[in-house]
Amino acid sequence: MTGITHIRYPIAALACWIAFAYTLVPLLRGHRRNAGLTALCVSFGCQGMYLAMSSPARWTGTLFGTITWYNVSVQLWIIAVLASQQILLIHWMYPRDEARVRARRRLLLLAVVPVTMAVLFFLATLQGPPRNVFKHLGDQPFFVAYQAAYLTAFVVGKVLVARACWHFAKLTDHAWVRRGLRIAAAGAAVELVYPAGRYADVFLTQYGWNPLQWSDVSRTTLTIGMVLNIVGWTAPLWGPRVSAARGWLSDYRSYRLLRPLWLALHQAHPEISLPSSTGSDLSALYDLRFHLHRRVIEIRDGCLALRGHHGVPGAVPAPGQGAAEQRHAEAEAAHIAAALAAGPRAPGQVPVPVPDGDAADGLAVGGPAVDGAATGGLLMDGPGSAAQDPAESGGAPASVAVGGPDFSADVAWLVKVSRAFARLRPATARAGQ
Repeated sequence: MTGITHIRYPIAALACWIAFAYTLVPLLRGHRRNAGLTALCVSFGCQGMYLAMSSPARWTGTLFGTITWYNVSVQLWIIAVLASQQILLIHWMYPRDEARVRARRRLLLLAVVPVTMAVLFFLATLQGPPRNVFKHLGDQPFFVAYQAAYLTAFVVGKVLVARACWHFAKLTDHAWVRRGLRIAAAGAAVELVYPAGRYADVFLTQYGWNPLQWSDVSRTTLTIGMVLNIVGWTAPLWGPRVSAARGWLSDYRSYRLLRPLWLALHQAHPEISLPSSTGSDLSALYDLRFHLHRRVIEIRDGCLALRGHHGVPGAVPAPGQGAAEQRHAEAEAAHIAAALAAGPRAPGQVPVPVPDGDAADGLAVGGPAVDGAATGGLLMDGPGSAAQDPAESGGAPASVAVGGPDFSADVAWLVKVSRAFARLRPATARAGQ
């Protein structure tokens, strides 16, 4: 073994044992009948044993050292890894009863490999201590056959695992199972570099191949492949937590981006907020989803309160030149800014009407303007919606509706409007930091 192995294998072994412990916990908590999870746990344990036993050079010998039964036991752990991974895939791909039958058949077939390896190695020892030197294949034919059996089983096993992982990834609807299987398939493909290098060591050395030149490459790819296997096989366990964390960060970002619009509406109408609401972004760290819902509701309530404001058509800028949805958001933000700047009407005061020409020039993006500039904005649906005609509702103002078919779409729409509003009122944006 080279010096790099002393760092590479122990680190990979540690990762395997962490994964082993991670999958062992649910088994100890009552999931012992989950054959797939059991096979996954066994796979990590076998990989950890292989890497741990391969690490100390004083046990395994040098590249050209004498081969012992210890080395055979190390390679048998790899065969156990291949068996457990195939059993895992069988239990994932087939119903329980059928999977049990197929798993038994596969285990009986794979049992031939370690028996063959043991017999060939025993016969090789009868001709003297086997050595990792293959300049003349006829000098130790049984050990050459042993190497061929081991490497062939390795290649066939990894090809089967890679194909099954890639195929099953296309069939599952679970995002993290799909990603994990593809990563595991990639790991199995990377590991194929190792047997290719070992085949060359055995059969090409007599033609000038230098095993020392490529030993680090083949063993490094084996380690990388095993790490990818760990990541891929455990992805369904830790992946949902990553998605939850990403969702939380996205919600917090949306919560902060909604602040300029919320703050302006809150300053104009403090009654839209709960008495216990501090408005601080830090206060939302606890129960963020609730605070995000509250902020959306308070923005909607604030837009409803703008119906009592004057409309100032001349103060409303024309929509931007971006996409249609962005122009709509800019128009919505412009209406709110104009209504806030105009201030509330006195009781009984007649609102300032919006000329039809101004509405056509960018004020009534979602439908006809109602009650001046205020109602061209968030009082209507999101992009592509239509406002309620006052004539059809007896002069009642348009109803507030969400900006999309679900809450996430509504948040995304209000974020666009809030960012456009912040650009219109830099002072409000700075106050929301």
